[in-house]
Amino acid sequence: MKKLFTNSIEINSNLKTVTDILVNAFTLAKWNYAISEVTEVSVNEFAIHRDEPAINQDEIMTVEQNDNEVAYVSKGGKLEYQLTFQTFQTNNHVLVTENFYILNDFSLPETLILPITKRAFNQNLKALKKMIEV
Repeated sequence: MKKLFTNSIEINSNLKTVTDILVNAFTLAKWNYAISEVTEVSVNEFAIHRDEPAINQDEIMTVEQNDNEVAYVSKGGKLEYQLTFQTFQTNNHVLVTENFYILNDFSLPETLILPITKRAFNQNLKALKKMIEV
């Protein structure tokens, strides 16, 4: 497992609200605009589909929760990865830090996928913030 990047954002909310949204895979399409369909395969395992061009058009994602961390583990696509969200309550904000790890030998050079992937996931964090703060 190789760490590729970290993004962070502060959300004006409480820990329970943020965690509940992160754990619920069906909310993904509301804050990750590339995702067009989420289907439950089994308990905590979901088929993710994107209509837009992406490294992974389709993938199987499991969602795991431990204390103040939610992890998405993606398998079955070209890029297999783990995305962890660590959440910390501070006054009226929740600090969300996401860490992206590559799980498989991926053929594209890291220098090519790093800036594109980091930016896309940071945009998703901003969309999550916007959705929660409305």
